[in-house]
Amino acid sequence: MQEERAKLQDEISVAMEQVMENMGTGTLLIPEPVQRGLAESTNPTLDLEGLRVLRDDLNHLLR
Repeated sequence: MQEERAKLQDEISVAMEQVMENMGTGTLLIPEPVQRGLAESTNPTLDLEGLRVLRDDLNHLLR
């Protein structure tokens, strides 16, 4: 379970970075999934299903 959690956290970090890069510089509005990802990286509270949902929400922004 720890391996899957670490993998999901890595995928979330990469997706957050890609979303912010796609938005460009000077962006004042941070999308809600990115805000959730930042909160999770500083204070982990999500279970595996919550991490999957967050990853999927971030990937949806990249489409």
